[in-house]
Amino acid sequence: MRSYLLTGVTGFLGKVLLAEMLRRRDELRLDKVWVLIRPKARAADERFREEVASSDCFQLLPPNWTRCVEVVSGTLAEPGLGLDPSNRDVITGQATHVLHAAAAVEFDLPLVRAADQNVTTSLNLLELTRSCPQLEKLVCVSTAYVTPHPGNGTPIEETLAPLPQPAEEIYRSILDGSVNERALLAASSHPNTYTLTKSLAEHLLVARRGTVPLAIVRPSIISASWQHPFPGWIDSTAGFAAFTILLGLGYMRSVIADPNARLDVIPVDEVATRILLACEDRPETDDAVTIHHAVAGLERSATVRECWERIRDFFTVHRLDRRPTMRYLGPPGIRFALTDTLHHRLAIAMARLRSERARRSGNQLADRITYLNRVFPYFTRRSFDFRSRKPLTDQFDPHGYMTTVSRGVYRHLMGGDDTQWVLAGRRHPGHGGDLRWVISRPRGKPMVRLAAWAVGKVLRRCFRQVSVDIPSFEAAVREAPSGASLVIVPSHRSYFDFVLCSYLFFARPDLKIPIPYIAATSEFGRIPLLGRVLRSLHAFYINRGEGREDPRVTRTVHELLREGRSIEFFIEGTRSRSRAFLPPKRGLLRCLQASDKTCVVLPVAFSFDRIPEERAFARELAGAPKPPMRLRPLLSWTLRCLRGRINLGRVHIACGKPVQLDAESDVHQVSQEILEQIKRATVSTTFHLRAFLQQHPVEGADVAWLGDAIERRGGRILESDLDVPEDLDPLIAATLANQFAHLFDTDSPREEHLGRVIDELLAQTRRDREPEPVI
Repeated sequence: MRSYLLTGVTGFLGKVLLAEMLRRRDELRLDKVWVLIRPKARAADERFREEVASSDCFQLLPPNWTRCVEVVSGTLAEPGLGLDPSNRDVITGQATHVLHAAAAVEFDLPLVRAADQNVTTSLNLLELTRSCPQLEKLVCVSTAYVTPHPGNGTPIEETLAPLPQPAEEIYRSILDGSVNERALLAASSHPNTYTLTKSLAEHLLVARRGTVPLAIVRPSIISASWQHPFPGWIDSTAGFAAFTILLGLGYMRSVIADPNARLDVIPVDEVATRILLACEDRPETDDAVTIHHAVAGLERSATVRECWERIRDFFTVHRLDRRPTMRYLGPPGIRFALTDTLHHRLAIAMARLRSERARRSGNQLADRITYLNRVFPYFTRRSFDFRSRKPLTDQFDPHGYMTTVSRGVYRHLMGGDDTQWVLAGRRHPGHGGDLRWVISRPRGKPMVRLAAWAVGKVLRRCFRQVSVDIPSFEAAVREAPSGASLVIVPSHRSYFDFVLCSYLFFARPDLKIPIPYIAATSEFGRIPLLGRVLRSLHAFYINRGEGREDPRVTRTVHELLREGRSIEFFIEGTRSRSRAFLPPKRGLLRCLQASDKTCVVLPVAFSFDRIPEERAFARELAGAPKPPMRLRPLLSWTLRCLRGRINLGRVHIACGKPVQLDAESDVHQVSQEILEQIKRATVSTTFHLRAFLQQHPVEGADVAWLGDAIERRGGRILESDLDVPEDLDPLIAATLANQFAHLFDTDSPREEHLGRVIDELLAQTRRDREPEPVI
């Protein structure tokens, strides 16, 4: 069994390294990890709890993961690391591996401070390892940029970089204060004190190590994780993340860089993997030191321009503030000075005039942009040809990884939530012009674009927000076998269901789901004008309730599948007036199966606060007959909507796990699985809970208790600020229980009581039963 001492665990790399060690505990034969933490305003163990253990980085580990981690209070800058004698004796007596991931990564630290943080600390740790009789490896993390840029196209090997003087002389001159910082940087060709002191530390570790088995790992630009603990995890705003944030927010619009320079950005989990691989090094001779580049390499590095384009594309869709725009990307000079003044300094100066808080924020923003354009051009104007004995796998896509980084920064640093990405509504930040936006979309016939323009305006008038769980759709598409036909099967609660999926796939072509052809009841086809318009918008008509196959529909469906189209139909048939999940209709599933093509069904759930047909549904639930479909009520409702007289709150769209349908599938089982996935993807909002309990109080239950009970059963509660109207029909309020009723069992007296209340109320609303049609 092995015991590890780890430094730098409060940092970005340190957390991921610890998580990776624990994830691979059996493989590494790990018994214990001591984590050395410097006490600051809080004690070391308190810092571990609040800064490390609480991190999402560890959320996928078993609950008791901290049992093999022991926090040790110490300071690397002190001789002996400031360890308590008893802790020192235990660590030196048992440690088999020491992993040094702590560093000061500020590029512009004064040379004395940088040397203290990056050189002295490493040498103090080296001295401790001399007292470890069981030591198998000391692994120190450096940086790939210890080698000054030798010129584009010149390989950079895994060897010590040259220094202008012997390392011991340079280090002594720093300690005694006789060094000239500027002259030393110029003589060494280093851009900053960080890379210089890291190079100095490497030389001194190698020279002083004696018999200590040493390995050095040199990462390039570390950014968000690629795979572990999960794609995109990041908690550091330094380095490349700083660029991503400021570019994504639209504040940084002028950058000093060579657009064609390749930026070597390496995932943090790949760095952690190479550190652990270095622990297994078996050098050719006992006195050899191994050096490893943890880099992407030229072939797997995107250019600066490609990085910008991926960031721009992501944050244009996931907009949080200003629209991402680049006004200048090139060398320093008069053009940069002009754009920097116009788009940074003047814009920030104007913002400072608003308030004292805005002034402080503006100053910080200006300083940050100036800093990035001062210290990073060394990296953004040059391509470094790092060579590595352990290169990244061929599966690594640098362009896709840039999107992963953007998503990680969006989620973990900027507080974005793409499980509630805003598609439309009043909370949508806008497209900078609806007409320009629909024209810029990469697909869609003119009629589809015109409809998208109109639908966007209607959604903005009647909904506060239309949100989408984007990762659920991405996961479903990833699971679909290559070449399979996509079939969209949504829940059916409103006529809005017909347009929302199409609008989503029009707005988000990156989901790679074609705009579907929709099976609509033939009643729509008989509405003057509207029937023809819907046909031009990908509708085809079916006769419901006939109980037999319709050859015309079969031919249409099979032809669409042969052409590679996606198809959408409603497995519940009619709209559910009570929000209950209606028995599945299997006619179209059989029609799809008869095509002999493999289909992947994407079950989609719509969760509305309120629906436009609410009043009509209340009348029908009370026993009134269903009125015929007519154009006039639709036009009347649209007019009221455009006048701002409709407020439906929010609607949320989510996708369940895909269900495969092929020639061997049991259609009955497939239909039940589709409906089950729709149920699982359905969410409740706080409006549903408030409205239901306000109209139908349940003894001992309030909104907080009900919400907690739903979430404990795997349901999801979304916030809604929609007020409960005083004239809300009690029957409609009762139907809101169907948003969550399927989650409840009777494992407690209160839930048994709630279940009885729900059943009694919903018994009054069950007028949705209709003859089951074949198609």
